[in-house]
Amino acid sequence: MSSLRRRSRNHQDGYLAAAIGGAIGAVALMILGQHLGIAYVKMFMPNAELEGVIPPSIGAFIGWWLGSALGCWLCLLGGRYQQAKRTAILLLVLTPLGIICWMFAYVSFLNWVSGTMTDLEVVQLQLRLRLLSIGLMVVAIPLLARFLT
Repeated sequence: MSSLRRRSRNHQDGYLAAAIGGAIGAVALMILGQHLGIAYVKMFMPNAELEGVIPPSIGAFIGWWLGSALGCWLCLLGGRYQQAKRTAILLLVLTPLGIICWMFAYVSFLNWVSGTMTDLEVVQLQLRLRLLSIGLMVVAIPLLARFLT
């Protein structure tokens, strides 16, 4: 009977499941949150200028935060890994800190290189760097949470 049941894996495993689940959940809910924020701005703030950036940014932040933890938890739970709940709770704590560190590093780097580049080059670098750095952080934070549990 016990050989028919799938045994739960050791708590040291699950890094790939945590990274994939965290990335899929974060990207999916980040996009959803950003689109909901844009819809809110179009519906309730039709004459907004710079303040129209705030709702999509909040939606993306919350989507990244909750999506990463939810996706990681579901992926670890589906693979029957131990300590899936602890990893997800730790990820809920680490994700806002990681987002704040990412924003600080991203803005600092862009300010550092903007003095030596033209405006067009800075915008092109910003578009590429934002996608790459978010992708790196979306994978790195769940890996760190899994390592710490």
